[in-house]
Amino acid sequence: MQVLSQRALNGLRTYVYKPGGYTWLDHAHTPFWNWLTAQLPMWLAPNLITLSGLLVTFVAYFTMWYELPEFAGTAPRWTYIFAGTSILIYTNLDCVDGKQARRTNSSSPLGQLFDHGCDAIALHVMLTFVQAAINMPSSVLTSVAGIAVYLPWMVSHWEEYHTGVLMYGDGHFGILEANYVLAAVTFVSGIFGPAVWDYRLTNLVAAWPYKDMELKHALILFAAAVALIQFYGQMRRVFLNSWTKLPAAERGHKELGNAARLRHLVYALVLMALGAIYLADDKLKRGQARLATLLYGIVYAIVATQLIMDHMCKEPFRPPLFPMAVLATAALNSVVELVDARMVAAGGVAIMIAYYGVYVSTIVNQVCAFLGVKCFSIAPKRG
Repeated sequence: MQVLSQRALNGLRTYVYKPGGYTWLDHAHTPFWNWLTAQLPMWLAPNLITLSGLLVTFVAYFTMWYELPEFAGTAPRWTYIFAGTSILIYTNLDCVDGKQARRTNSSSPLGQLFDHGCDAIALHVMLTFVQAAINMPSSVLTSVAGIAVYLPWMVSHWEEYHTGVLMYGDGHFGILEANYVLAAVTFVSGIFGPAVWDYRLTNLVAAWPYKDMELKHALILFAAAVALIQFYGQMRRVFLNSWTKLPAAERGHKELGNAARLRHLVYALVLMALGAIYLADDKLKRGQARLATLLYGIVYAIVATQLIMDHMCKEPFRPPLFPMAVLATAALNSVVELVDARMVAAGGVAIMIAYYGVYVSTIVNQVCAFLGVKCFSIAPKRG
C-alpha cells in the first residue's frame, strides 16, 4: 500500500519550511528553548522529543477520561494540574524539536510532517482538558468553543498551502499564547476547583446586563472573538495576495488560484460544520460524549495531515472522503438517531483509529525509505 506517489515524494524532497507571524512571547521564550535544546543528548532524535511530549498529554488525557467520563463533574485537583502541566510540556518540547534537528544536522521534511501531525492530535487532547476543567457537558456552547479553536488552526495550514508561509499568529496572539491560555484554564480549576467557572459576572460587575452569564461563558466568547480575528487575518493574507507571486518551486503541482482557494476553504468549513453539529448533541448516553469528541478529533487530524502533506509535496489537495463520510454519518445519526448513537460513535472511533494508524505508518515508512532517514533515531554519520 502506498499513500504518496513518486511525484509527491519528489516534491517533498524540495520542501522548505517558511514560518511567520511570531509574537513577543515566542521571542521571549527563545533563550529558554535554546538552553533546553543544549541540555539534550546528541543522540536524541527530534521526532522522539515531539512524541515524548505527546505521550505525556495522552497519559493526562486518559486520566481525565477516567475521572470525568462525561466531562462534567469534579475531579481530584491534581488531575487538572497534571493536564495543564502536560500542555506546557508538549508545547515547549514541540518548540525545541526543530532546534535539536538543526543541532544534530538531522533536519528533514519528515520532521515537519511528523511535528504538525502530532499537533493536530494534541489540539483535540487539549480541548478536552478545557471542557472538563470548566465542568461543561456536551452542548451547543462547548461545540462553539471547540470549533472556535479548531477553525483557525486548520485554516492556518490552508493559508500555508496557498502562500507558502505558515503563520504562527498575527504578531500579537498566536499558537503559543493559545496553548498557554488552555493550560491556564486547567490550572485555575486545579487551584480553585472547576466551580470557579460558574461564577456569575454580575458578582464582579453589578451593572453587567446579562444576569446569567458566567465566567465560562465569557471564556467561550473570548475564544470565539479571537478565532474570528485570526480568521479575518487569514482571509486577507490569502485573498489579497496573488498566487502568481509564488515561485515555481513552491507551486509544484498544487491547485492554486481563487477557485481552488474557495474549494479548499469550503471543504474545511464543511468539516467544521459537521463537527459543530455532532459536538452540539446533548442527548447523550453514558460514555458517548468522549467517544464523539474523539471521533471528531481523529477525523480532524486526518484531514489536517492530508492538507499539510499535500502542501509539503506540492500536490493538489485531495481531501480524504472516507473519514468525512464516517463523521457525516455519525453527525446525521446524532440528529435522527436511527441507530444507537453510542454504538455509532464507538464504531466510528474503532474504524478511524485503524484507518489513521495505517495511514500515518504508511506515510512515515514511505518518507523514511525515500529520504533514507529513520523516524525515531539519528543515523550515524559516515566517514
